[in-house]
Amino acid sequence: MSLIPEKPIAFSPTLAATLGLEEAILVQVLQECKSHYPQTPSSGYTWVTVAGKNLLNLVPFWSDQDINRLIASLHEKGLLLIGGGPFSAQGEFRFAFNDRTVVAVGNQPLSTVASNASQANTPASGPRSAKAMGISWQPSEDTLRQLAQLGVTGEFARQQIPQFVSYWRERNVPRHSWESKFIKEVWRQWQQAETAQQRQLRKVPISNQWRPSEDALHILNRQGGINANFIEDAIPEFVLYWRSSGEVSSTWDSKFIQHVRHQWQFYNGAINQDKMPRPMTADWQPVASTFDILQMANIDADFARQLIPEFILYWQENGSAQCSWSTKFLQYVKRQWARHIQSQSVETPHGKQQGSHRTSRIRDRNIIDALSDRSWAS
Repeated sequence: MSLIPEKPIAFSPTLAATLGLEEAILVQVLQECKSHYPQTPSSGYTWVTVAGKNLLNLVPFWSDQDINRLIASLHEKGLLLIGGGPFSAQGEFRFAFNDRTVVAVGNQPLSTVASNASQANTPASGPRSAKAMGISWQPSEDTLRQLAQLGVTGEFARQQIPQFVSYWRERNVPRHSWESKFIKEVWRQWQQAETAQQRQLRKVPISNQWRPSEDALHILNRQGGINANFIEDAIPEFVLYWRSSGEVSSTWDSKFIQHVRHQWQFYNGAINQDKMPRPMTADWQPVASTFDILQMANIDADFARQLIPEFILYWQENGSAQCSWSTKFLQYVKRQWARHIQSQSVETPHGKQQGSHRTSRIRDRNIIDALSDRSWAS
């Protein structure tokens, strides 16, 4: 018989203060399962078997790992007995409450009421006193088995012992159960290590075919107001630079957004300095901020200066007038630099690399391809 979906989970505040909030919630959920699923007496305990997916449906705010962590905590406190393997959404989970020590829940007591979780494993002879961390403290084999059920390797767990002992010896705080504290701390460290490992695995070098995601383009174009053509022209130089650096990253989109935004600020400053259309003159020189933008794009300044004479010659013959010759020159240099770098990576049949000299000047190919008007450079 299944439980009613979205049924409120009521738990004892006293139990939450004793065991922890999450543990108290899980105890209440398992008690509900005990009330609705068949019970099997065995070895003096009442065992309940519930499908993993059904238990997950009752606590959709937890993952498999969360449930395993809390089960291990309740087991270590002596409140819960586990039959079979660890919890899995694909399998069945078999459990029993330790009726000799389990605390009460709400109006339905599981058994005798325990005033403190640390007394859950205490024999009838008297309470177990809290103790400070000893210099030779070691986790029990049962503790290591519980961590193994959570997926923590024995080697990793043992590596945490010196730091755990040193930390709590310095604080000299007495506790009833160092085993429980160790499980929680090692589990937290394990999750952090796995997260860091996953981040590292996501780091990859940039490829020749790399393009920013649609989200990155949306941020730059729609939200940032940066011209789409300006963004497209920044892609080749970005890829070329980071391929040559050999760096790996999981945040290429973020790097690209920062790169384009920085260039756009300088570009707007350059274009705002020149409002009146005028023809090209023989003594024309790009404004200083042009070389600042080229430096941000990791384009060699000497390479750009070598292009000035042919740039002037072409546009003098063309006779067109432009509001900003510096931005037109910037556009041209960026494209020439991309072709220059790409040509260096292409080997000739004789094994020598092309690119030791430039072969693609303005007049060496179709002028429309070389200096076609772009809306951002107008």
